[in-house]
Amino acid sequence: MKSLNTRKNQNGAATLLTALVLLICITLVTLLSSKTVVTETQISADNYRMAQAVAAANAAMDFGVGYFDQGGFDHVINATGVAGSDGIIDTIADRTYTSADGTQTTTASLTFNNAAGTRCVAAGETPSMKSGLIIAIGRSDDDLAVRTLSQCVGTIDVFGGNGPKQPLIARGSVGLTGNYQIINRYNNTTAWSGDAVNIGESASASTYLRPMGTEEGDYTRAQLEDDDTGNAYTSEAVSDRNKGNGVDTIASDPRLGSLTGDEFFNNFFYGDRTAMKELAESLDQVYDAADIGAAAGKSGVVWIEGNADLNGDTYGTSDNPVILIINGNLDVAGNPQIYGLLYVTGQLDAAGTVKVLGSVIVEGDPALVPAGEEPVVGHGGVDLIYSPYTLDRSANPIIGTTTVISGSWRDW
Repeated sequence: MKSLNTRKNQNGAATLLTALVLLICITLVTLLSSKTVVTETQISADNYRMAQAVAAANAAMDFGVGYFDQGGFDHVINATGVAGSDGIIDTIADRTYTSADGTQTTTASLTFNNAAGTRCVAAGETPSMKSGLIIAIGRSDDDLAVRTLSQCVGTIDVFGGNGPKQPLIARGSVGLTGNYQIINRYNNTTAWSGDAVNIGESASASTYLRPMGTEEGDYTRAQLEDDDTGNAYTSEAVSDRNKGNGVDTIASDPRLGSLTGDEFFNNFFYGDRTAMKELAESLDQVYDAADIGAAAGKSGVVWIEGNADLNGDTYGTSDNPVILIINGNLDVAGNPQIYGLLYVTGQLDAAGTVKVLGSVIVEGDPALVPAGEEPVVGHGGVDLIYSPYTLDRSANPIIGTTTVISGSWRDW
């Protein structure tokens, strides 16, 4: 009887053990599940923060490429913020990006590097403001995630290595009759034409070169580009009405005069008319002739479609020149100033006073030039001063000519 009671007291031990094991298992599963949720939450949060950092870095990179496209690495004076160039790479303030609902703010830093020896500028190469490395570092809203992007940028050589070397170039004849002066202190020619240059028809005309026995390096840029020719130290008169064409004038050059219109155009630019017009379109700088005033103050490639009248205003600047292409005839009645290149496919009629620091090229398309007239005419004042610094020697890239270097993108 005692043995039977002992067996009854031991009933349920296995059940209790099983329940205990199940309880422990459930506890472990619950703990593991909680840890998994925490880990997944942390991973999601990390991914979100990294996405924020990547987005901020991408936004800063886009800003950097756009900034470079507006004048290179140097177009704001660092100390004062005044627009211009000082020969020092610009310092860009940290960028801040706030979400649409205003609850999240990310930041990014942006730096430029044009030093020789980087992957963007070969060792031994002379650094310039026209190419280099852009580095963008983006940060999440809590600064825990950081992402670095880098990209090499350069510029398209608009002139294809064959920029103009004279202040006046014409495929046809030149028959200016007004008061004009053509100055070139950088090279030894002032006018290059495929036909006659009739300087003797002008009431008052002179061309000027740098005095004999002097070098470009003997002068400052300001002296080389000065429109005051009264100083014999910097200016030597060569051609005028009485002396006729001097050694500075290349007239009736058959190599130039025999070119077709397209060949003439392509002789000075890296691409054809379509390519140049597309560059202007990329800047939203294609205008009808009636709207030419809207192009005032613009830099980079500007395309004017049709016969135009230029009555004043300033186009381009010394630091950011313009390539002003008139696809038609151009009548100058006012006093415009152009820093860069003026290209006219038809006739240039200078009835007013035009001042160009750079070069003027006149194609003189016979289909556009009025019958019986010369491609370059005018009784007004013409002040042409050659400067390579508003052409292919510009310290900064011409606005709108930026290109990113293929294969140079890094996100690590």
